[in-house]
Amino acid sequence: MIITIHQPDFLPWLGFFDRWRKSDLYIVLDDVQFIRRGWQHRDKIKTQDGVQMLTVPVLKKGRYCQLIKEVEINNKENWRHKQLKTIQSAYKKAPDFDFVFSKLSEIYNREYDLLIEFNMDLLRLCSKMLGVNTPLAFASDFNIKSTGSQRLVDLVQSVGGKEYLTGTGARDYLEEELFKKVGIGVHWQEFEHPVYKQLHGGFEKMLSVLDFLMMRSNSNISVA
Repeated sequence: MIITIHQPDFLPWLGFFDRWRKSDLYIVLDDVQFIRRGWQHRDKIKTQDGVQMLTVPVLKKGRYCQLIKEVEINNKENWRHKQLKTIQSAYKKAPDFDFVFSKLSEIYNREYDLLIEFNMDLLRLCSKMLGVNTPLAFASDFNIKSTGSQRLVDLVQSVGGKEYLTGTGARDYLEEELFKKVGIGVHWQEFEHPVYKQLHGGFEKMLSVLDFLMMRSNSNISVA
């Protein structure tokens, strides 16, 4: 049984969905500290003016140690309407704009207090569009108290996993020997970013999955 563990990011890049698809279970790492400059509340799209960051405003002041599952959206800002307008302007000429934008708008027009609830609805939408059917579970449901790499080991063991699939970004901190001690194999994701037709100039990789979904009809590429 192959397990992948990752934070519930906001409209993440294609590589994340590739790892989700190749696993038997995706454990949503929702009970670790929110990273203020991380990807849980922002990602990149391509616009007429170049690559631009979409950012969901969240409440941060005095909340330095809040967990991902606790992060609240700052709904005093008119961010939903502004983001939809930005997305519409950037992708209105994309081949799959009408379908993707209508589904996206349904989620944006709902009321959310917690960032994770918004992100999870977006992740479920995108995975469905990509044909990713791997089930998911939430780390917070396992009540595991360990930290760092040991925490990942404990989560994999909790679901009977024998293999852990991780991204190359973890090479700087993952302690592989902890997995080996308990007989869990560590596999590093091998993902070659697909090149597909984009709007607004030359190809840019590692954008939000939204870019690929908008352009998919012009591509022979299948992620799932």
